Amino acid sequence: MSYSELFGNPEHRALLRRGEDLWQIVKGNPRFAYYGTVVSLSDPREDCAEILASLARLQGLGMSFYFPKDHVSQLLGDLEKRGFRTAQSLYHRGERAAYEASRSLLNKRAPPSDLEIVQLDASTPENIVRATVDLCQACGLSAMPGEVMRGTVIPGINLVALDRNGSPAATAASYAMHSRNTPRENEAFWGVLATREDCRGRGLAAWLGALAIKHMWEVEGMRAFNTGIKAENMASQAACAKLGVLNTEWVTAFCFDDERMAAS
Repeated sequence: MSYSELFGNPEHRALLRRGEDLWQIVKGNPRFAYYGTVVSLSDPREDCAEILASLARLQGLGMSFYFPKDHVSQLLGDLEKRGFRTAQSLYHRGERAAYEASRSLLNKRAPPSDLEIVQLDASTPENIVRATVDLCQACGLSAMPGEVMRGTVIPGINLVALDRNGSPAATAASYAMHSRNTPRENEAFWGVLATREDCRGRGLAAWLGALAIKHMWEVEGMRAFNTGIKAENMASQAACAKLGVLNTEWVTAFCFDDERMAAS
């Protein structure tokens, strides 16, 4: 695997390259997750601070999923003493209830008649992928590698609603997080919900998000859907709740090596 479709500024593209390279080394290790951005820890233990620091030094960013809320202050304090910048986000998760809620929404609401729903794949024109990236970035979301968005390197799906001009109006995605034949092989990252400003208020991202969950459950065998949300983002939390993707007792812990992040 070597990505040829990378977007964003040179620093972000270099970050994705470092994540890609590290994944080739740790792929298959059940403690680590990867869905096209950086390698992350998904089995935090007593060595969590050491591993996050190492991931940050190698990639520029280290993340730990499933970290207990009650202990995150101590973890972040430890990392800050080591000279790293830190952050955290709420960890939302949905299982069968998310699948059932998604099916219910799709049964009740017809596809938008004025939009074409497409799944990005190997045959999708590059300009559509790039325009989808532009929409995500306009909504404050990071650019993913094109090959990941197309579903050619990781089991996953990226759905886009195109208007009559062929421009993305909304998008949603979900990707497997862990290697096959590991304990969390049926857990997926879910999200990348973005809607163009002039198309908001129609529930497009939620509809696409529901379709992504249904696909990943029925086609890829995923049984859990995880996403991170900032604590102050009440709108996203409410949108996730409607699809049964609920706040948990965990957070995502972030560790940044700003000097490494700035490398291109």
